[in-house]
Amino acid sequence: MESLRGIRRILFYLFEVLAITTFLVMLASSILQVFFRYVLDMPLQWTEELARLMCVLTTYFGSIVVILAREHIRVDLVDGLMSGRPRQLLNLFVDLLIAWFLVSVAYGCWLLMNATWTTYTATMDWFRMGYIYAAVGVSMAVMTFLVVLDMYDRVLALAAGGREGRA
Repeated sequence: MESLRGIRRILFYLFEVLAITTFLVMLASSILQVFFRYVLDMPLQWTEELARLMCVLTTYFGSIVVILAREHIRVDLVDGLMSGRPRQLLNLFVDLLIAWFLVSVAYGCWLLMNATWTTYTATMDWFRMGYIYAAVGVSMAVMTFLVVLDMYDRVLALAAGGREGRA
């Protein structure tokens, strides 16, 4: 169990750094766009596209951080009505649905990555669209891994008598 906490900690810091880095690239790209467009009157074509793509990556890398910190949005109306074993079973079922969705999206990313690996973006002849789908696919795979770990914890809690585990 301690090794799983270590893996979670490493993933947290890795994806936190990635999310912050992509956010800073997005911010710098937006500042460059404003400066070149309004101060120098020479707009750069690639800055808006880079900022948009970095926003996508910031969202997905940040999602992993949010899952690890257990700060994701949750509707707890049903959780408030249930407790013990039924609540754990429901949470396990919800985790199963989430894992299925994440695997489906990861598979779609795999297909799109293969289809666009040699396709460059419209304004950046050094950046391939496949990179974005690969990064989102990796994010989906990591989120799936984390949900499966949560499911494992829930199954252990159920086997130990249905104690309240993680929500």
